[in-house]
Amino acid sequence: MQFSTTFDSTNEQLSHMLATIRTGKTQLPDFQRGWVWDDEHIRCLLASISRSFPVGAVMMFLTLPANVEPERLILDRQQRLTSLFQALCSGEPVATNDPRGKAMGKPARVQAQPVADATEDFEDEADDEVAA
Repeated sequence: MQFSTTFDSTNEQLSHMLATIRTGKTQLPDFQRGWVWDDEHIRCLLASISRSFPVGAVMMFLTLPANVEPERLILDRQQRLTSLFQALCSGEPVATNDPRGKAMGKPARVQAQPVADATEDFEDEADDEVAA
């Protein structure tokens, strides 16, 4: 029996990736550890994405044959995808922990602000730090 290994680097929209998670076409394999990201990690990830900063590649395994679900398994970046799915797609506040691992009393909510305003605030803070 011969096996063929192919590596592919594709650009996929985040919205499409999250939609395939919602439909079950993309899933976590049994061997992945549980979700452990704290509030700070989630907030930094959302801030990076809102500013179009790179957040790393996602590694997935395509299952064969192609008509079997799940169609692909998440091998790397599970913490990021789980956090993004919970924050952007679940419709519920993200129940997370503080950096010390203690459950936060009030789940984190995403408060969106127009990107232009966020950039202006960021630049104003940087200017204030330089002036000080």
